[in-house]
Parts: sequence; C-alpha cells; structure tokens
Amino acid sequence: MSLIDQEVTDFRAKCEKQVPHTKIIICSNSLIRVDIFPERPNRSMTVCLRFPENYPQSTPILVELKSRIYSDMLLTELTRLIDDYARDFLGKPQALLVLSFAQQYLSDNPLCVCLDEIKQLRVDTKAPGAVESQLKLKQKNRSVELVAKGGRYSYKVSAIIPDSYPMQCVELRGQDSNLPAVLVRYLNGQSREIARQCVEPPVRLTKEALANFRPVRSLHRSLKFCLEATRDFHVERCPICDRTVLPEYPEDLELDDNSNMYIERVYCGHVFHQGCLKKYLSEPPFPKGGKLCPAQRRHPRSDAQTYMGKSHGEAATTSNADKAGVCGIKLAHDRWVVSVKTAEARWAQKQARQRELEEVVDFLK
Repeated sequence: MSLIDQEVTDFRAKCEKQVPHTKIIICSNSLIRVDIFPERPNRSMTVCLRFPENYPQSTPILVELKSRIYSDMLLTELTRLIDDYARDFLGKPQALLVLSFAQQYLSDNPLCVCLDEIKQLRVDTKAPGAVESQLKLKQKNRSVELVAKGGRYSYKVSAIIPDSYPMQCVELRGQDSNLPAVLVRYLNGQSREIARQCVEPPVRLTKEALANFRPVRSLHRSLKFCLEATRDFHVERCPICDRTVLPEYPEDLELDDNSNMYIERVYCGHVFHQGCLKKYLSEPPFPKGGKLCPAQRRHPRSDAQTYMGKSHGEAATTSNADKAGVCGIKLAHDRWVVSVKTAEARWAQKQARQRELEEVVDFLK
C-alpha cells in the first residue's frame, strides 16, 4: 500500500472522530472533499484536498476552499495560511492536519463571516471627521464594538453577530453616549430599524417582489449609520437661528425639556433649539398644509426616507427641493400636533393680549 493510500484510509477512519463538526463527502486518492460545520448552513465551508507529485516529501498538499457564506477575501487568506502551515509538515501526512487547522480557525474566529464588512468599517472610521472613532473586535463574544465620535461627543454600541448571520440581522446592545437623550433614542431606534430592514421585507410588496426579496448583510449598514450620524451632530445648525445646536462641551447640554435651548429633532431629520422651533410654529404665516422646514437642504438622514431606499415619491421631489435651496418637508413632531385653525386662533389671542398690554401701558403714561 502506497503512502497516499495509507493516508486516505487513515483519513476516512479518523476524520469525523478527531476533527469535530466535519462530514466526509468524497475520500479517494484523487480527491478528498469535506464539509466543515455542515449542520450550520450559515457557517459551512467545503475543503477540497489533492495530492500533487512529490507529495509529501517536497510539495505540500493542495488545498481549495469553497463557501457561499465566506467572502473570497477570507477564502484566499485562509488558503494562504493553510499552505504555510502544511509546509511545516513536509514528509508527513498532512490531510488531517490542514483540515483540523481550517476547522479550528473558523471556530476561533466567528467574526470572519463578516470580514469584508469589518474591513469597510475600518476604512470608514478613518474617513475625514471620524478620525477618532474606533472599532474593536471581540471574537469570544462574537461582537463588533464601535465607538463613534464627533467633536467632544461619542456614541458606543456593540453589534452581536448571530449564528444565522446574515439571514438574521445583528443585535445591537450596550449603547452608551454623552449626546442628548433625544439623539441617543434616535440612534438606538434607527440603527435597529436599519438592521431589521436588511432581513425583513417591507409590508407593502407585490407577490413578485416578495418572492425576490433576499436578506442582505446588516453589520456595515447599521454601524455606518451610527458612525456618520454621530460624526455630524456636533456641527449641525438650527435652521431658525443658524447657530450650532449642540454646545461645544457635553456638560453644557440643556437637560430641562421646557427650556428654549433644549434640543429637538423633527421628522425631516433636522435638529432645532426648542425655543426656535416653538416660535417658528406659533407665528404666521400658517399655510393650509402646515409649515415646512426652513432648512436650506434636505437632511441626509430624514425619517421621510428609509435607509434601504427612498420612500414612494421621495426620489422625485428630493432633487427639486435641493435645487430650490430648501428642505420643504412638513414640520412634524409628536409634541406639537396643532391644526392650522388652532395655530391661527392662538396667534390671534396672543396678538390681542399684546395690544391690551400696550393700551394699558399707554394709559398709565
């Protein structure tokens, strides 16, 4: 019996016993094919082994990796690592060794399923305006931690990668920030919604569109949103007074929700000083359809536009509004739900009181 025949026989007998989570598909002198994690479709990888000439004396075993889940970048890098590892065992049987190496690598590095997204996030954290932001990987917890920064403000969030990723979206946990509560609630809620939209089809879809819907990866989309939003908050200006909404120092934030300097975010995405917004909404003119946001451009993270794509009719109006130099979206906030008639009546009452006060002052002079 040749050396290769003996190795194939030993491999067939020992593989599934010595290397956990493996299943032999083919085992012959010309090809050994094994699935790693066959019971986990979203983590499976196929390892193909071939015996070249002069094996194992001077040439290592040939390795080919296949997977529908892992990226080509990962497959290429892992193949290189296995080749280097196999060269350390020239003159010895290598099939079981390299298979065990591949299985152990996947077990020790569960985040490799989203390698491309992690690399893109690292690029994003080094973009202008985000140079102080950080990305930390925790393989044991299967989590990616982002610390996004903008000015003196920060937002920290951990994305847990589930076993069924990318069919199931990332789970966002451990949010911590020194931003105003209204902005933290927005970041928490919208990032989760972005992740959910990656794996769940919209409610109103045709049968054909629903049949064609496929989940997409959610890690990069959700964390990039947090990164960009946090980066921009400290430079956003109130559309009414044109001053930066956030103070330079987080300790100077107004916490009293009745104060004029308290911060509010509205449906169109723009951020206002509460006093500026209330004054703008309470003074004429009062258009029939309600007041529109006076900002000079559409906000890139408007609630009127979903993250995965523009809402119906939004695409047609966005460019026109931007050319006109206005946001143009109706101002809406759950704390100020007032009809046009009510707003006009309140304004008339306010003006009447003002005239009465002026008449009293004139009388007392």
